[in-house]
Amino acid sequence: MTTFQQAFEQLLSRAPGPVFPRARELYLRKYPLEAGEAERFRTFLLREEIQEAPGGAVRVRALSFALVHWQAPQLERDIYLAYLAERWQLQPDALDLAGEEPWFRDGGAWCHFRAAAVYERAAPTTLMGT
Repeated sequence: MTTFQQAFEQLLSRAPGPVFPRARELYLRKYPLEAGEAERFRTFLLREEIQEAPGGAVRVRALSFALVHWQAPQLERDIYLAYLAERWQLQPDALDLAGEEPWFRDGGAWCHFRAAAVYERAAPTTLMGT
């Protein structure tokens, strides 16, 4: 099974770059860490901190995630926590229910939580002409 960190890295390796903020935001609201698996819950990157270095190196640190009860109503906090523990081996200290507003494009009820995850991409290589 894919770990939380591996799923985070796979998601961001396919995401539009920070230079395209609107496309990136849409991508991150549409595609979960569960990547193609039909799950009752889906985990999305909600907030991120992006650091770009000269030359193209990028570091993305997750600030928070959304856990969506896919196309379904709000659940008790403990049910979300049980999914995070079973699927991702996470036990977040704080998990807050998002209220009445459904996830992006009526995706379902959701909550948000914090978990450590970092993605780094080295500067692209330069091809030198002769």
